[in-house]
Amino acid sequence: MSGGLHISNLSHDFDDLAVVRGVSVFVAPGEVVCLLGPSGCGKTTLLRVAAGLERLQRGHIHIGETIVADAASGMHTPPERRGIGLMFQDYALFPHLNARDNIRFGIGADTRERRQWIENALEIMDLRERANNFPHTLSGGQQQRVALLRALAPEPSVLFLDEPFSGLDVTRRANVRQQTLAILKETGVATLMVTHDL
Repeated sequence: MSGGLHISNLSHDFDDLAVVRGVSVFVAPGEVVCLLGPSGCGKTTLLRVAAGLERLQRGHIHIGETIVADAASGMHTPPERRGIGLMFQDYALFPHLNARDNIRFGIGADTRERRQWIENALEIMDLRERANNFPHTLSGGQQQRVALLRALAPEPSVLFLDEPFSGLDVTRRANVRQQTLAILKETGVATLMVTHDL
């Protein structure tokens, strides 16, 4: 097992309803894997279990060399100790923090190097001029990019994206998608994305 995310034979039920059955996924460092399917097919459930937001019922999950969940033994590492980044479709930005401070919120140790990373990332994502703006004054695409940078700021081993482009209009979506892929490639993070949008 060398880096990335390895989900093995994951199954999950809600009460008597089988939602996910025997799914195995490997995401290498620097790779973006997209789970595509209609609403209600279990994509988000799989992502939530892999991130540790739901307890694993069957199977096991490795992040890098570390087992973070194993159903057989009952082992469950909480999300905040998995070295992951999460970005949900509603972006969940803090309304009382400007764009730069929303990104800074996730970094943990506020080092000169990480502050420089934030400034470079703002430039790459075309947000430098909006860095001091609050979320309600940003467009949907700008909010999406701030949320992505906040998820990447703590240098996660794995990034989970849940419908990251669903709130954007069609014309803006292609441009934001290209910017997103560019920064994901630069960071080298293993990324698992779920979407219903072909």
